[in-house]
Amino acid sequence: MAEQTPLVREGARPWPLVAVPAAVLVLVLGPLCSPVPAGAGTTGAGAGGGSVSVGAGSGSGTPGSGGGAGSGGSTGGTGGTGSPWTCTSTYLALNNEGGFPPGGPLPGAWYSVTCVDTATSVQVTQTVWIANGTPVPSPTVDPRTLAIQAENSMVLPRPALGLDPFGTSVVNLATWLWIDPDIWHAESVTATAGPVAATAVARPVDVRWTTGDGGQTVCPGPGTAYRVDLPASWQSTDCSHVYLRTSAGQPTLDGNPDDATFVVTASVDWAVSWTSIGVDGGGQLPTLVTTSADLLRVAQVESVNTGLLEPSGSMSTAAGLGS
Repeated sequence: MAEQTPLVREGARPWPLVAVPAAVLVLVLGPLCSPVPAGAGTTGAGAGGGSVSVGAGSGSGTPGSGGGAGSGGSTGGTGGTGSPWTCTSTYLALNNEGGFPPGGPLPGAWYSVTCVDTATSVQVTQTVWIANGTPVPSPTVDPRTLAIQAENSMVLPRPALGLDPFGTSVVNLATWLWIDPDIWHAESVTATAGPVAATAVARPVDVRWTTGDGGQTVCPGPGTAYRVDLPASWQSTDCSHVYLRTSAGQPTLDGNPDDATFVVTASVDWAVSWTSIGVDGGGQLPTLVTTSADLLRVAQVESVNTGLLEPSGSMSTAAGLGS
């Protein structure tokens, strides 16, 4: 049986994978003007210039006077603690004195805020309106982006394959296909940022089988395991494949052509939906896939029953097994 390993998601990840103890991911976002995509890092603005460290939803930097026209601004401020982000704000003379409308409460001004993550050197720059004498506003979290963070943090089980006949099957005989049914249930992860929480739920939908001989079949569930303790006439399956040729000529693990095998692969498709609290939202997310494979030898069985009336009146039969 194939070894179970963590989820390998198909396609590129737009955000880094985060370890999630107890299936709960907590994202820490610092203050900044909205919108800020969850997982893109937290940024904030100081009071007119200088540097400010932004904490989780508690930044206390307040706007200063800023610089004069063309001076760039140099007033500093301090925010909350506990964040690796260090931010520098620069007064934008062109915006403030060139007729750009205010972006928030007056009095205030436009600033260019550049934040650097001291742990990863990731840099984010945004143009922000900062009202004088007021705390930097908390971000507006995009709940779908938060849900994608939750989805990216999922660790879904890979399927353990079941085959009958196991090890060696036979041409023109239905080979039963199934996976361990214990994985056939929903998995969920919740990501939280401030008052907003988004939950991603992954549900198994079907199993796509590739049988190594060019055949493919899609089964709507985990399939049915064959039980050796029951008569074959009592059992049936809705997930099987009939091989029309042997595995002769396929690769072998030991170099022995008699041990040539087909690679049988099972891929579970997981449909992912999301809901949120704190902000309205919900819908579908990209499908996740988990895959495992096993090897199966397929042989040709030839049976010849010939009734030849011999002088003694006896019947002779012969049977042979070929590859």
